[in-house]
Amino acid sequence: MVLNQPLHFRALNLEELKRYLKSLDVPAYRASQILHWLHKQHAAELSEMKNLPPSLRDRLAREGKASVLQLVEVPKSGDQGSLKYLMKTEDGHLLETVLIVQSGRRTVCVSTQLGCRIRCSFCASGKGQFVRHLTAGEIVEQVSVICRHQKDSVTNVVFMGIGEPLDNYEATMKALEILMAEWGFGLGGRRITVSTSGVTPKIEEFVHDSRGRVRLSVSLHSSDQELRSRLVPIGKKYRLDELMRSLEHLKKTLKREITFEYTLIKGVNDSEKEARGVAKLAARLNAKVNLIPYNPIREMNFERPNSDELDRFRKLLEAKHIRVTVRQTAGRDIDAACGQLRLDRM
Repeated sequence: MVLNQPLHFRALNLEELKRYLKSLDVPAYRASQILHWLHKQHAAELSEMKNLPPSLRDRLAREGKASVLQLVEVPKSGDQGSLKYLMKTEDGHLLETVLIVQSGRRTVCVSTQLGCRIRCSFCASGKGQFVRHLTAGEIVEQVSVICRHQKDSVTNVVFMGIGEPLDNYEATMKALEILMAEWGFGLGGRRITVSTSGVTPKIEEFVHDSRGRVRLSVSLHSSDQELRSRLVPIGKKYRLDELMRSLEHLKKTLKREITFEYTLIKGVNDSEKEARGVAKLAARLNAKVNLIPYNPIREMNFERPNSDELDRFRKLLEAKHIRVTVRQTAGRDIDAACGQLRLDRM
């Protein structure tokens, strides 16, 4: 194997690592040992892998790296339920990842891009410059950085940080492979959620390639085509009626229920008419609706609904026999809540 740049060993699957080691005349069983250190022990350096011969550790260190992300800071939220991790990439950019501890779950919200090209109007992630896609190794290393810092494992991973996961398709799918594999993190598909703004062709590809095992969450935010396109500009290209037809077809393949993410914005998409429209769409798929009270960002003058307004909208959906959950807001005081993550410092 000819290396043009140092390998990031976290980005390799078992077979790729075996092939690489074979090129070094290293026994294949060493691949399992290395991956155990990376994804179970969350080793930051190759020197930590004590059951590898020193000569092999030195050889690997000359040609690759165990880590490419540097932990910069961890502002702590006053609600004690959320930690925002600020990490720096090797090319000097900052990304944000969040750990949410609620209801016995330890969930890492990973970013898949530096910036976001979708530019939803209520979300901070798309307000700045789009820099690049993250690699699969950078995506999974976010989880390892948090596990190492917490000295504990995580129970769930959601692809809901900065970026549109299906806009960075290959890296997202490779990261999913690593997270789910026994030689990787060993997380079941029901413990992982991929959220998308509605890139219809890629949703179809994702469900096929993941064999329907991973939870799918679709950003809805309005049942009206025109309003949704204003809130989620990609809705102009991938229309709501086309998205719904595709999801109805895919529902037969999915082993998990579909969730609609719905950011509730006071006076924008919180009307009774919207509730009826959302209920109608959810009923077609037997989908769950996850209501997210709008979290303020500095660029927009949208307002967050109060508890009575949120409760009214929820009850309108439940009256139509729709299963509804309300996203518990965590980390709003440190801009770590849903829709608040951004590339704030370059």
